[in-house]
Amino acid sequence: MFRNVIYEAWLNWVPYVSFGITGLVFLTFIIRAVALKKDRMDRMAQLPLDD
Repeated sequence: MFRNVIYEAWLNWVPYVSFGITGLVFLTFIIRAVALKKDRMDRMAQLPLDD
């Protein structure tokens, strides 16, 4: 009645690849935030976010 699910060998790498892609996106955001110029940062700080 119950059958075991047989995984292929490449399926073991899927979590590592997804974690790597997520980490790269996060690091990209961090690097862009650190490298942000002062004038652009000040302009973004003045954006009306309450509307």
